Amino acid sequence: MPTNLAGPGDFDSGQPSWLFGNDTRGGTSSNPDSFTIEGAAAQIARDGSSWGVGATLTFAFRSTAPGTMPDDTTGFSQFNAAQIAATLLALQAWSDVANINFTRVGSGTSGSSAFSNNATLLFSNYSDGSDGAAAFAYMAPYGARGGRGTGDVEGDSWYNNSLAYNATPVLGGYGRMVLIHEIGHALGLSHPGDYNAGDGDPSYADAEYREDSTQYTVMSYWSEAETGANFLGSSGGPYYAAAPLLDDIAAIQMLYGANMSTRTSDTTYGFNSNTGRDFYSAASGADKLVFAVWDAG
Repeated sequence: MPTNLAGPGDFDSGQPSWLFGNDTRGGTSSNPDSFTIEGAAAQIARDGSSWGVGATLTFAFRSTAPGTMPDDTTGFSQFNAAQIAATLLALQAWSDVANINFTRVGSGTSGSSAFSNNATLLFSNYSDGSDGAAAFAYMAPYGARGGRGTGDVEGDSWYNNSLAYNATPVLGGYGRMVLIHEIGHALGLSHPGDYNAGDGDPSYADAEYREDSTQYTVMSYWSEAETGANFLGSSGGPYYAAAPLLDDIAAIQMLYGANMSTRTSDTTYGFNSNTGRDFYSAASGADKLVFAVWDAG
């Protein structure tokens, strides 16, 4: 198993960061110190990993397994149509808030043209191994760099498709948040604390500040209930964000700058939304949305 992410002096960008596969909810804990938005953003972006302000990154859905599968994983498979569609939405959500652009290598959702092994960010499935993890990603490099060499894994992310929420990611489901979380790592964001699903049995007791929860950041492991929120909904839920949250937006803009062309005119969120984003759009009171807004206008 890979080691936890640590401070810049100890960090190895060749080590992946894992996302817990256990999405149980509920419970509260004693609170550590509260961080401002700026303080939380600095904590999440603390490793200094980035592809550079204004970077344009290629991405692709891996066509074949690498020569050596990462860590102890087995069972490579290509992304399915639902995963490809959800990934395109997740990348769009990150580029909406930050000065970073994505260019796909390939097109469509099936056939050879949909897949490639030649891109900076590669998306892949595995079916077994890495017990306790839903997915993992390799962090962006230190300093501005627009690409990588043959065999580099920086920016790659892997998803356990034996988990139904990963195989069929839907709005409000855990799988959409998994994608946002792992892409966050691929762009240079860390967990809010030095914990990792690949190391021990982390809990909210490992939080370094009070707002380390999915109320504020998709990069957290901990339920919004830890900070007093409730995303369960009347139908039982739970519901999850499908786009960067408040502290994520501040953190990614710290690394790449803000996208000042996003929603520059009058914009409606929720009912009668004109955002063109499903995670900002409600058709009825039954829709449960978890989101934070970045609006340049």
